[in-house]
Amino acid sequence: MTAAAAIRARLTSRDVLAGLGFLALGLIGLWLNDYKLGRAARMGPGYMPMLVFSGLAAMGVLVALKGLVRPGEAVERFQWGAIFWVLISGVVFALAIERLGLVVATIVLVAVASRGGHLGQPLRVLALAVGLALFSVGVFVWGLGVTMKVWPWTF
Repeated sequence: MTAAAAIRARLTSRDVLAGLGFLALGLIGLWLNDYKLGRAARMGPGYMPMLVFSGLAAMGVLVALKGLVRPGEAVERFQWGAIFWVLISGVVFALAIERLGLVVATIVLVAVASRGGHLGQPLRVLALAVGLALFSVGVFVWGLGVTMKVWPWTF
């Protein structure tokens, strides 16, 4: 492997690219944070977002440096089909939740999103869908008390 190929491999490793992505998101968030910061003793509405975005940017620097020092795996080919199915599942969920309720919409979400992955086994997808639906009901309806349609035949 030539020196140029070794440098290219380090710069395009998963860690370096992920770190640069985190850094970019953190810096964009800091740039767009228009809220008054205040100070530590009297925090304004922009103080917490500033801390979160600063932490994200710092984490990005650390991850990218780790990738430069110790190269990891190379980035795989981009999976457009997986991105398509995950995005479509979100749209289907948004359109279905008011009509079908949380449980059925969540099961449909997992079923559509699974088309983009390699789960393969229908029983595994069904178990994941039912588990996520029960978890969602537990967190949002029972835990947080959010008033929402749980089943197609309720309110």
